[in-house]
Amino acid sequence: MPAQTPAADLRFRLQARASSAILLRRRLEEWLTAQGVSESERFDVLLAASEAFANAVEHPLLPAAAVVDVEIEVVGAELELSIRDYGAWRNERERAEGGHGFPVMRAVMRNVEIDSQSDGSTITLRRRLSSLPG
Repeated sequence: MPAQTPAADLRFRLQARASSAILLRRRLEEWLTAQGVSESERFDVLLAASEAFANAVEHPLLPAAAVVDVEIEVVGAELELSIRDYGAWRNERERAEGGHGFPVMRAVMRNVEIDSQSDGSTITLRRRLSSLPG
């Protein structure tokens, strides 16, 4: 069911800790539902966002701020979601398991971009949403 009026872009900041992932999913789910995004597409976006958030929490080395910024917008039927941390990414993992985040993101999103700078990294996810007109 399409939203009656499009919501404003969503921007929020979370503490850079694994327990904040539930807040990420809750806020994104509410916003995507308000946009009229289908359940299956919401699932894919939430999965990709969760993986990007996990990277933003795990990989920064000596972050300048222990926060993660999240921005999402839908223009027409095109969704763009960015997740930004504030530290240079470490090459090694803190956990032995893992390493599947980017393949998962690429499987459910049309485009995945990583912009890694010395002062932080941004993962931008894009996808056309078939449940929205445009």
